[in-house]
Amino acid sequence: MPISATCPGCGKIISAPDSAAGHKAKCPQCGEVVTFPDDPAVALAAAVAAEGAAAPTPAPARAGGPSKQSSTTTVSRMLARTSPYDTLRLLAAIIFGVGIAVSVLVFLGGLGALILLATGGRPWLGIGVFIAALVLAAMLFLGAKTASELVRLWADVGDRARHVAQMLEESLNQPRDNSR
Repeated sequence: MPISATCPGCGKIISAPDSAAGHKAKCPQCGEVVTFPDDPAVALAAAVAAEGAAAPTPAPARAGGPSKQSSTTTVSRMLARTSPYDTLRLLAAIIFGVGIAVSVLVFLGGLGALILLATGGRPWLGIGVFIAALVLAAMLFLGAKTASELVRLWADVGDRARHVAQMLEESLNQPRDNSR
């Protein structure tokens, strides 16, 4: 049965084989030295106690009423990690990729038309179609690039506005010092 010890630095529970009883090891998460107890029963009791201590405890209420600061900060940090605008960024990449693919297809179609018309005895018409296809492919590419950048800009502006709103919310929820 493996024995466990709790890291004094980060609180992580570390398991080791029975042969590690009484020995020391470094925590793989923070590098702090962890001592494994000689008795596996003591190690098990310490691990159970550490799991109970690691459970989140509610923040104490202030005299002015319930505390909103801890929950607001936690929610703000969670929102900061995830962006609802990631789908827009993906859409921007898709728009650009589709624009490139269509541009390449238009270019290849113009090249095919040039070859067919030139071998059919109408080289000037083939050159004209090819040049028109080149211009169209360039316009499609630039249009897709512009649309992609606009969608990405929209996502960036949305993230910035969300960040400013979070900062304002946190500043409004800060306790005020009215001792003046």
